[in-house]
Amino acid sequence: MNNSTENYYSDFTRISNSNIGWFLNKGPAYLHKMLTDPVEEKNPILERGTMIHEYLLQPEEFQKDYVIWTAAKPSSVQQKTFCEELANSLEIEPDKAILSAYKSAYSTRGKTGDLMLSEGQEMALKLKDYISFLKSNDTRIMVMPSELKMLEKIKQNIQVHKAANKLLLDPNAKHEFHINWEHEGVKCKSLLDSLSLDRENKVCTIMDLKTTAKLWHFEESMEMYDYLRQLCYYTMAVSWYLSKELDEDPNEWKIEWYIIGIDTTGTNEIRVFKFNVEQVESRYETIVKALDDIFWHQQHDLWEHSRKYYEGDGAEKLTLKD
Repeated sequence: MNNSTENYYSDFTRISNSNIGWFLNKGPAYLHKMLTDPVEEKNPILERGTMIHEYLLQPEEFQKDYVIWTAAKPSSVQQKTFCEELANSLEIEPDKAILSAYKSAYSTRGKTGDLMLSEGQEMALKLKDYISFLKSNDTRIMVMPSELKMLEKIKQNIQVHKAANKLLLDPNAKHEFHINWEHEGVKCKSLLDSLSLDRENKVCTIMDLKTTAKLWHFEESMEMYDYLRQLCYYTMAVSWYLSKELDEDPNEWKIEWYIIGIDTTGTNEIRVFKFNVEQVESRYETIVKALDDIFWHQQHDLWEHSRKYYEGDGAEKLTLKD
């Protein structure tokens, strides 16, 4: 068990809740591909969610991963290319480096060398801080003033929300809590936004942050992304942790589940949703069945089709809703 996020995202030997989602929605072949030959795809919505998570839950990590950027930044693809070419240039003479970068980024048709150099020098001066940043090989992500304003507004709204503020300030809470665990032979992993263990009163609180454009129709997001399955998966991980790591009987503990919904449409309003045992446990059988099937695929190293395909005649039954 490891309580840091180190190796969580790079460990493809263990199954996460997201992996189960891939398996259920896209099948075993897709899951196998993502575990053996993962493709890193940029998703602006997920990237913004990660930024908000770190700002609220891991301020020290936020400082490592992000930089507040108030200087000028390229406003076009051509300007970005110009800056990158200039930052990576090995040319000793500045004017030659600028001219070469300009020619790599812009059309030179109808322009004299003096005009290109003049425009390049003006651009290099305007974007000098950005170019210096590139030259330094700083890997931090730039946070623009508008994004910082959003982050500050979200934090402020959480601070004045009586339920959200209490959850985030819980003295027992550990944020980004990483649990490596097992279920019936399947190696699993979970990264909880926040886990609070009150050992004196035997109360466990699982809290998750969710950014959403549907704060007042959050039930739609709950169904679309199956957040109940995620809460159930986290509960299974915590139960394992209580039993195997803390030598506690999970049945003696009361578990509470919360999701802090954060609006991303402009108001950055906060709502806190609480869930009951019946809601969370409703996804247990789905998870267990998925893990059992994944384990079967792992044991037989067969991934191109479903387990039913291999065990049957190749035809599969489709469950239809009434």
